[in-house]
Amino acid sequence: MRKRQLIEVKWDDIAGYKNWRAEDSLNRTSPSKCVTVGWKMQSDRKVLRVASTRSDTGDCVDLEVIPRGCIRSIRRIE
Repeated sequence: MRKRQLIEVKWDDIAGYKNWRAEDSLNRTSPSKCVTVGWKMQSDRKVLRVASTRSDTGDCVDLEVIPRGCIRSIRRIE
């Protein structure tokens, strides 16, 4: 199994509101603040791919593909 970095990613996700809202309350809405912990599988200019579970064969599950523009911070976990 290939060695991968274990990381914590703090990022902003889209938040949707399906109920009626007064127009003056719209400026109090904001994206959801998320934290993902997992193995850095692949990274490029556009996205970061993080898997939260890996098997002893290197297969993975629970993959998050996070757009770079949404990422607030990345921290390496030792």
